[in-house]
Amino acid sequence: MEKLRNIRLGLQKLPRNILWYYTFGWYFPNDEKSKDRRNLFFVNQTSNIVGNLIGGTFLTGLLLYMNATDGFIGMMTLIMFAANMFQIASPLLLERIPQRKKLLLICHAALTLINVVIIGLIPLFPASGQLRLALVAAMILLANLLGAVFGPGFTVWFISFIPDDMRARFFSTVNIFNGIVVTGAVIGAGFLVDHFKAGGNELLGLQVIRGIAFIFAIIDFILIMGIKEYPYEKTDGVKLKQLLVDPFRERIYLRTVAIAFIWSLSANITGPYYTIYLLDNLNISYSFLMLMNIISVPLLIFFTPLWERYLRRSSWFMMLTVSMGVFLLHYLILPFVTVKNVYFLFPSAILLSSVFAVGINLAFANIPYINIPKINKTLFIGFYTAVSHLGALIGISIGNGFIFITEGIDIVIFNTNMGNKQLLMIFAAVIMLISVVLVNALRKGTEPVSA
Repeated sequence: MEKLRNIRLGLQKLPRNILWYYTFGWYFPNDEKSKDRRNLFFVNQTSNIVGNLIGGTFLTGLLLYMNATDGFIGMMTLIMFAANMFQIASPLLLERIPQRKKLLLICHAALTLINVVIIGLIPLFPASGQLRLALVAAMILLANLLGAVFGPGFTVWFISFIPDDMRARFFSTVNIFNGIVVTGAVIGAGFLVDHFKAGGNELLGLQVIRGIAFIFAIIDFILIMGIKEYPYEKTDGVKLKQLLVDPFRERIYLRTVAIAFIWSLSANITGPYYTIYLLDNLNISYSFLMLMNIISVPLLIFFTPLWERYLRRSSWFMMLTVSMGVFLLHYLILPFVTVKNVYFLFPSAILLSSVFAVGINLAFANIPYINIPKINKTLFIGFYTAVSHLGALIGISIGNGFIFITEGIDIVIFNTNMGNKQLLMIFAAVIMLISVVLVNALRKGTEPVSA
């Protein structure tokens, strides 16, 4: 340990060039945990590529191809968040198992099979359109239930080899490279799907990118297999009563959880509806939507060190408050995006949101571990995630209700005709403004005492 500390001190005296910034802050040769952090770094790239190729815009596109209604697509989002609330029960299983790696790997393989392969093949099943959609809904529910039960296990496993003093640097590096790698992947996938769509084979294009996602999922699995599992804090297991009582005894940590709840609610008001508006109402191409990711890459590279520098002068919660406060402004630009100005206003909104999303993402990379008790971490991570998903569930439910109530409404604002999907963006901005006020009030007195 003394030798490793001397190496760190020596490296800190080197000029802080790009190589130092993005590697020497968390990777040290011949350090066992550094090798695991390196593997985890690449796992973040592969898992995010897989998630983006099978979810988000591409999942919405698949559902639209299957003639799913706006309401059905909104319900899928509800199912995902509702299922993930079961993370609160994860400790009942995982805290009784001292070595969880094999179990987590089996779960990971099952999730890949369901999410990547089965859902992609359902449109080919010889069944009615309604039955195929019902099967997709069932698979999405099953996948998210599995992810909910075992997800906290991965979180606790991986955080064990990222010390407190390295987290800001490690998460910054991960966020930057995620942006670069994922952007390249989704842009290529967008052009690929558009190519097939132009030839009347949109479904084949969507399935091809799922095949590519499956290859990355295999790489992801191999990388996770190479990560060592370190001993966890010894416990006698977790009882149901502890799930319901223990989190409420940790009042400071509850404030952290409340902040996550508020953000999750406000961030999910818009649901999938703006993507539906772009793909269905404006008929915008996949490639254009994916190209918009290019805007975020240089901003991510440039602003991450600046946000980290700001973090050293303030706090994780203060950075979140400031970021949210400006991020909400992009919601006020999106409603005015029409066919005539989409190539100007939409990139402008993405530009604004990308700068401050860096601060938000960096903050939430570490916020779950701020003030977390050292014993039964799986319990508290499960509780944190469940409450966060509860916030998302309430947020998307509010958004669904707004869309239902305002169906058929058409309002002119500043010479722009706005339907309910555009008006939802303005409503989301108002909710997030209220959320910023609440987060700012909660962060006072929520100083990190452990991480």
